[in-house]
Amino acid sequence: MISHSIRILACLCFLLSTNAKASVVEIDTNLGTLEITLHPEAAPNHVENFLNYVNDGDYNNSFFHRSVPGFIIQAGGFVYSNQQFTSVPIDPAVNNEFNLTNVRGTVAMAKLGDNPDSATNQWFINLTDNSTNLDNQNGGFTVFGTVSNGMSVADDIANLVRINAGRTFSDLPIRNFADVNDPIIWDDHLVMINGVSISEVPLPAGIYLFLSGLVSLQLLRKK
Repeated sequence: MISHSIRILACLCFLLSTNAKASVVEIDTNLGTLEITLHPEAAPNHVENFLNYVNDGDYNNSFFHRSVPGFIIQAGGFVYSNQQFTSVPIDPAVNNEFNLTNVRGTVAMAKLGDNPDSATNQWFINLTDNSTNLDNQNGGFTVFGTVSNGMSVADDIANLVRINAGRTFSDLPIRNFADVNDPIIWDDHLVMINGVSISEVPLPAGIYLFLSGLVSLQLLRKK
């Protein structure tokens, strides 16, 4: 694991020295925009998997279906369109690529319990430093991106009222909701992802330093 972390650091140095571009995914929600810088140097298969869903349009009209304040917000599993709920199509699972630690602002794939290699369509944003928990269970949760702009939007989602709408939606964040006795109007209340786009931008030195710090911490943890 140490040698693997060193290889990742070498890749990061190469990216910075060559003024390489980074893939940034822009997620347009009805509460604002999230920009996620992807990390193929650390989790190439997870990045490819995520981009496959994006390019297929699978995340369009999806919504944040889980919010646990002080922990994570989660999306990628379900679509709401034409007043109907459907599941996001599931591509083949991705083998675990745990290299970067789960600190605030990082983006990781969700997976099934007791199966490190079960990540498919659902992803989450870490609202705080969850490394003690998520780095040490189920093989470690693979971080494949970092919120480089719009973390305040993630915090706003986490601060919303949550309702138990049953089963998977037991921690569903709801906007424009004042009274539990009011009827639920999904079009008005869900935190929707209207669309997702991809752009290539110069890799900022700050992102490089941040990633280097994450990998260095991981290296020290594995000694």
